[in-house]
Amino acid sequence: MSKIYNIKDEICFESGGIVSQRLFSNKNLDLDLYALDTTEELDKEKRFGDSLLWILEGEISLFCEDEKFSLKQNEAFIIEKETWRKVVSKEKTKMILIDFKENTMINHLPKAEIFALTDAIEYQDGKVVSKTLVKNENGTMTLMSFHGEQELSTHAAPGDALLVALEGELALTIGDENFNIKAGDSIVMPGKIPHGLKIKDKFKMLLIVTRDK
Repeated sequence: MSKIYNIKDEICFESGGIVSQRLFSNKNLDLDLYALDTTEELDKEKRFGDSLLWILEGEISLFCEDEKFSLKQNEAFIIEKETWRKVVSKEKTKMILIDFKENTMINHLPKAEIFALTDAIEYQDGKVVSKTLVKNENGTMTLMSFHGEQELSTHAAPGDALLVALEGELALTIGDENFNIKAGDSIVMPGKIPHGLKIKDKFKMLLIVTRDK
């Protein structure tokens, strides 16, 4: 059975420590949720694919090579592959870190600069806009915006899909179940189970779809 949840509620702070939870992993990417107490840090490291860092609440300092960036709630950052990076929390912080595996690149987003994920895709009057960030044999990561009354007819995907609502509201059907999704909510749509969606006004989402091997 699918359920709506707020990713921030899936993890709790530990006094003087760091809590992490792996939400998803396959040959393409690792998606981890972190809760860092004030002044905690993730050790300096380098990855061999691009990474997407997204702050859900709080504030951090991000060190990339010789540069320092300050990221606050709802801000995101693409860390390019083979870049030494370190994260230090300025206050209690919850964040998502999506690490893509070797040779996987993130497209259509600014790199080495701070941006808001909701601003990375625009609305077009009466249209659906889709921006593919990652696509390979293991799955896709896509930003989508819907403007006006829009509907995607019932269909099924071969693998599971994680939907993260960024803005607006969505009426979602999975099998025989109905869900009202709003900004901040997430839901996993199981592979091979029919689902459909309907938007009355405006809606933006991040969609990570896996492929069934």
